[in-house]
Amino acid sequence: SVHRREGQVHLRVNGKADASSGGDMATQVLLGQIPMLFGARAEKVLVIGYASGTTVGSAALHQPARIDAVELEPAMVEASRFFDDVNGRPLERPFVRIVVDDGRAFLANTPERYDVIISEPSNPWITGASSLFTREFFAAARRALAPGGRFCQWVQLYGIDAEGLRSIIAALRAEMPYVYGFLNSAEETDLILVAAET
Repeated sequence: SVHRREGQVHLRVNGKADASSGGDMATQVLLGQIPMLFGARAEKVLVIGYASGTTVGSAALHQPARIDAVELEPAMVEASRFFDDVNGRPLERPFVRIVVDDGRAFLANTPERYDVIISEPSNPWITGASSLFTREFFAAARRALAPGGRFCQWVQLYGIDAEGLRSIIAALRAEMPYVYGFLNSAEETDLILVAAET
């Protein structure tokens, strides 16, 4: 559902806020910027989780040859239009392709190789999303990366304890030895991880 309150738009999935035009903007934009700037120019990009479209719109500013955005729920694509004032209108860009599919299944089965893969599922404690924080998922991401590619993972620090966070990072490091963490500020509750094999 999409809600407008005090001049901001909020996107809720099963009642939980997963995107907004307010406090979530920095994370949504940085998820599209950091992996695009962290390494060589990216021509093929995969974003898992479309939501408000802001991350796809942010990555699209770099004008890659193609962005595949995988979204499980078709209604999410329609809901994203309520964010057109802030998301850069990625659906209007000819190189952006929406794929309605399960992100994990798509990643495991795609023959494509991407320069950048951005994964922004809901919290690991949400039913269904937890499978996108596992070593098996990170292994599939590694296989789908082109040589020199990088993988970006959004990790919500709220609602997760230190042991859970260590588990996610250990699973990611088991597949890609170089993992870098980014926080927007010392008080930030959204961690952005960028991982690569080299």
